[in-house]
Amino acid sequence: MEFIRINWENESPHTIDLSENNLKSAKLQGQSTYSLLLNQNRNLSIKPTTFIIDLPLLRYLNLNSIQFDSFENLIYLHNISNMHTLLLNNNQLKKQHRTLNWSIFYPWHNTLTHLSLQNISLENIDSGVSLSEYCHLLTIDFFSNTHLKCDCSLKPFINWLKTPPLPLADFYEPLNKVLDIECPVRLFDLKCDVRKAKLRIFAAAPIIGILILIVIMIFKLLYSYLKVKPSKPYQHMATDNDSIALTEQSVIQKSDEE
Repeated sequence: MEFIRINWENESPHTIDLSENNLKSAKLQGQSTYSLLLNQNRNLSIKPTTFIIDLPLLRYLNLNSIQFDSFENLIYLHNISNMHTLLLNNNQLKKQHRTLNWSIFYPWHNTLTHLSLQNISLENIDSGVSLSEYCHLLTIDFFSNTHLKCDCSLKPFINWLKTPPLPLADFYEPLNKVLDIECPVRLFDLKCDVRKAKLRIFAAAPIIGILILIVIMIFKLLYSYLKVKPSKPYQHMATDNDSIALTEQSVIQKSDEE
């Protein structure tokens, strides 16, 4: 089966399982479906012409092992406003799309609880990630992405992991968050703050050096100016000694006249 198109005008099945087919196109409409399984359809891609899912109550979507090659295609799923669980495991991203742009998941920040991105050839995580508004997110799975760098780009996820989840009113056991990733070091051992401080110092060093050079040049100019500036000509000023000498001369002259 390569194509499927079903429109349930009234009540639709709570779970629709179309996995392990040879689907190339899926167009589904229904009012009461909560779970949709489309995994293991290797020729199925998320495109507006071949993938139309109009299931407003959908909460669970399994897209493992399909033809998913770019996170940008998730915009065609943003009409699913009640997404809780999204599985995208075992897909092959194109080389130019192997950086995770976390903002693509923002339309589900109030509902998303489980996100699985196992083995999708993910290599980098875009900067500017913020998980502070993902109030109900409990699990993020990056497992089997062997080229994903375990560096400070994971800092937002580490901070999210440290923040306790919100308790549920009708759930008595404490909830736990899980971040599944293969790293050669413990995530909590990453010295991101120290590294940032060193980078700030390194970035400020040229500016400090320029300021020091400017100050030195100003002192040199002032020194040269004071050294070259001619001194005022000395003018003899009358003193008490001069007056005394003048008086003595007057006395001598008077004595001679007498």
